[in-house]
Amino acid sequence: MIENVTPRFVTSTLVEATADAVTITWGLGDEIPRSADYFRYAVTYYGADEKAGAEFGARFHETPRAYVFDLATSTQANYAADSIDLTDDRIVVRYRDASIGLTEVGTIFASVTVDGDDVQLNLPVTLLR
Repeated sequence: MIENVTPRFVTSTLVEATADAVTITWGLGDEIPRSADYFRYAVTYYGADEKAGAEFGARFHETPRAYVFDLATSTQANYAADSIDLTDDRIVVRYRDASIGLTEVGTIFASVTVDGDDVQLNLPVTLLR
């Protein structure tokens, strides 16, 4: 069980992409009623051709970590816990030196996974560029 942090249902997801960073805000609602060894919040997107894209996420285990996983190259960039701002009603993660990298986003959605089980999938995302 993760001490002092429990998984919560996502109520909204906002992605703000600028020239030098991507910031994601997950709005949080009620606690997910189960214990957890780890859980993660993610935003996944694909290009218009449904091939290129990435997953931006925040994983909570022993130490919170943020990451960006490039779906085309299967490479991952990791960010320290100080890029994560967590309160009772939101998680804000700033991915410094990251970009969406696509001129056109085809599919974008948010998800919540607890101990490898998808709890929420295909959640709507507001993308600001």
